[in-house]
Amino acid sequence: MKLIIGLGNPGKQYEHTRHNTGFHAVDIVAGKNKWKLVDKFSTEMCETKIGKSKVLLAKPQTFMNNSGLAASKLARFYKIKKEDILIIYDDIDLIVGTLRLRPEGSSGGHQGMTSILQSLKSEKIARLKIGIAEKQGGKQRVSSEAYVLKPPSKAGAEAIKKSLALVTAITEQWIDGVATTTMSA
Repeated sequence: MKLIIGLGNPGKQYEHTRHNTGFHAVDIVAGKNKWKLVDKFSTEMCETKIGKSKVLLAKPQTFMNNSGLAASKLARFYKIKKEDILIIYDDIDLIVGTLRLRPEGSSGGHQGMTSILQSLKSEKIARLKIGIAEKQGGKQRVSSEAYVLKPPSKAGAEAIKKSLALVTAITEQWIDGVATTTMSA
């Protein structure tokens, strides 16, 4: 079984923010599968099949900075190996329209990813980063925290939508063993 976790914040006030790009990505991968809230894992989850692989999709409901709590509970309960976990999240250092799949690495300052790496006690966790920077990677006019918690501009939303259209194909590549990819929408 594979575990794909999209990062975001629960609640209507965060629904359309840049920081919920990971939630939107796993919604697309889930397709018509129904999400259910499972309190013991502090997550919304659903199961699907990608290719021949059974996949558990998750949206932690712990808020971004505590995403590792849900990730570690799910991995332990379902006995999922670290190499079978993919985390999908927004990246302020990537220009909108850019997606980057990596097999491992640091959190790059992303607090949700920091929580996951700490909880799983490893940097060898695959991740798919979706660019949200509309001007220049990492250089916004407001603080990073303020930037990610706002909705994208109309042009930014369109570019993110195009990026999200590629997520299913990229997750299939990851399941098939492709470890490093950078794509543009």
